Amino acid sequence: MTDADFRALLLQLADGWRRRDYAAVAQHFSADVRYGDPMRYALHGREQLLAFFNSDDGLAQHLSWHTIIFDEQRQQGAAEYTYRGTHQYHGSVLVRIDGGMITHWREYQHIDPRSWHDFAGATRFPDDR
Repeated sequence: MTDADFRALLLQLADGWRRRDYAAVAQHFSADVRYGDPMRYALHGREQLLAFFNSDDGLAQHLSWHTIIFDEQRQQGAAEYTYRGTHQYHGSVLVRIDGGMITHWREYQHIDPRSWHDFAGATRFPDDR
């Protein structure tokens, strides 16, 4: 996967979450994916992941990506995001790719109602969206 492919993948995920098409989103993850926030939850496998996505309280979902970095040689990426659903989260995710599929997704996030600009404050990069 190239840097451009990784960015396209993240945009496809955001679009799928926005449409609440969780089956389509889950297809980007390997069958034995490891997905979680080390402080809050750990999921193993696409079935657990899909159940997690489907528990959306019936609310609209929205994801904006901010900083995106991808190491083509290691097939590992990182990104910062804002996600609105049951709550608004600002966070970061580390992603590992194998064979074009996400095998590992480790996120760290905080519930915060502020905009990304205000949340990141003085640490925000000048080119953050």
